[in-house]
Amino acid sequence: MFTATDVASSPLLVFRYRAARPDGGIESGTVAADSADGAAQLIAGRGQWVLDVSPAPRELLARRSLSPADLGLGLRLLASLLQAGLPVGRALTAWEDVAPDDWRPALPTIRDAIQHGESLGAALAAAPLGIPPVVVGIVRAGEAGSGLADAVRRAAVLMESAAATRAAIRAALAYPIILAAAGSASIALLVGVVLPRFATILADLGQPMPATTRTVLAVADAARVGAIPAMIGTSLLVAFWYRWSTTESGRRAWHHVLLGLPLVGSIRRSAATARYAQALSALLESGVPISTALRSAADAVGDAAIAERSRRARERVIRGERLAASLGAEAAVTSTAVKIIRAGEDSGRLADMLAHAAALEQERAERAVKSAVRLLEPALILAFGGLVAFVAAALLQAVYSVRPGA
Repeated sequence: MFTATDVASSPLLVFRYRAARPDGGIESGTVAADSADGAAQLIAGRGQWVLDVSPAPRELLARRSLSPADLGLGLRLLASLLQAGLPVGRALTAWEDVAPDDWRPALPTIRDAIQHGESLGAALAAAPLGIPPVVVGIVRAGEAGSGLADAVRRAAVLMESAAATRAAIRAALAYPIILAAAGSASIALLVGVVLPRFATILADLGQPMPATTRTVLAVADAARVGAIPAMIGTSLLVAFWYRWSTTESGRRAWHHVLLGLPLVGSIRRSAATARYAQALSALLESGVPISTALRSAADAVGDAAIAERSRRARERVIRGERLAASLGAEAAVTSTAVKIIRAGEDSGRLADMLAHAAALEQERAERAVKSAVRLLEPALILAFGGLVAFVAAALLQAVYSVRPGA
């Protein structure tokens, strides 16, 4: 029977190995097995002479990660092969020829795990790719009875949706980023090149400068003098923030601060609700028990503060409270999502209503981002344009104030 323990853990470990091939060449890579002896037996079964087997270091496993787009594409291709009726072993063989390049370092590990008699879910969990627990949970639920091909397809849809959301946000922010970079470069050119030369020319003329020109030149001098200390201080501050925010408590505190910001908080709350509801819907459709599904969905949220609230809501559900009431009491999702989830509980269509809530909140988050960007673009144009215009006006005023022969 499919249980929470099955989703949370895998009996396989990942080992790094070096082996000699029959042609005399040396091969190295990773293999998934339950022990070092098991890994050596798998390698020897390929006709290779084992030279060294050791547990793969965490740094090696953490260095490789799949983007949601590549993860979704790989799962989509695998689902198509499984839906064509191929057994898992043959599907994996065909999959190796069409899988995205970022999958390829982990394909031997996945193949060896299947040959070792492990399930596809266990093989994906042991693969050195950082595959999200929600994907592993959906696949394992499919193997437990809801249908492996459909489960892999649901996992692919979930990752493709996450990739589409990221792509939409990046596309919306592309122009403001370019605009900010161009404006900053223009200001740097004025402060670092134009103004120093202009100040030299005016000093050589020996004529008084207007007050606005003196102000601009003083600000430019201060900016040049303080540029390096400011860069060093900013770098140290960013390094400190990064180190603090990568700890569990720091990341949770930082995300809590972001949730309190006027516009950013509402966008993050809607986006996190969409991810949570979509993951929970896919898990429930795949037959994952509610307790396990709630835990895996919390891992898919992407916001440490909301994930903590989701886990507290899960404890309430385990104690017998209803899901909608628990999520609302912990402020784990938006109020709109709470109402939709309550309707799903009342109608017996919880998975469908969760999917509806996910689509609604995702659309709301994307709409909010686009609205914010539409306001940001003219604000950046006005800010950089006004600053450049002020500097240009100060310089022109100085030029017109020059009296020939004085």
